[in-house]
Amino acid sequence: MRRRAPAPLLWLTVGAVLAVLARPQLVQAEPVAAQPDRSGIELLASVGWGASTTDVLRLELSPYGTSFGLDVGYRWSSGFRLGGYFAYSLGRSVSQRYDPVVGREYELASDTSSLHTGLSLGYDVPLYALVLRYSLGLGVTLMHWEFAPETPDVARYTESPREGFHVAPGAVLLWPNDWIEGGVGFRYLVQADGAIPSGFLGELLVGIEL
Repeated sequence: MRRRAPAPLLWLTVGAVLAVLARPQLVQAEPVAAQPDRSGIELLASVGWGASTTDVLRLELSPYGTSFGLDVGYRWSSGFRLGGYFAYSLGRSVSQRYDPVVGREYELASDTSSLHTGLSLGYDVPLYALVLRYSLGLGVTLMHWEFAPETPDVARYTESPREGFHVAPGAVLLWPNDWIEGGVGFRYLVQADGAIPSGFLGELLVGIEL
């Protein structure tokens, strides 16, 4: 018996299916928004508050308190930043009962303030519309002190100010908007001189990009 050829409609259907399967899939990737180039000079002004985290030589000192600062640096497009910082902390007066090694306890008031300056190395990590910056500072702290009614019998407090090196790890969360930016941050000052207490500074920042 003679076979009948497939109906033309069947051939058209098979051809259409094969054409669809053989057709290359063209996937158009959505364009990714490029991060803006934020390389250049950056100036940041800060106001904040700090507190001591340790006592020194049986004395309670508070050389931080309300603080004002300025940070100037250069930021590369890779995210690295090299800068210099300067901050002045008003500190506050602390009344306490001092117990010397020899002799009786007596009432003592300590009034201290401090100045911090140094160099810092940072790295910026983009977080959507924000920038998270990790930093590490290395610098010098000058602590001004005054005791009343008399200076305690401690050899390290012979002349004000008292200076010492510090290491300051920290982090800042910035919101850049065109050439203006603002944010919040903190630094922890680890003091090498045992006569200066270590402490932290919390800051509000506002700055410009040049």
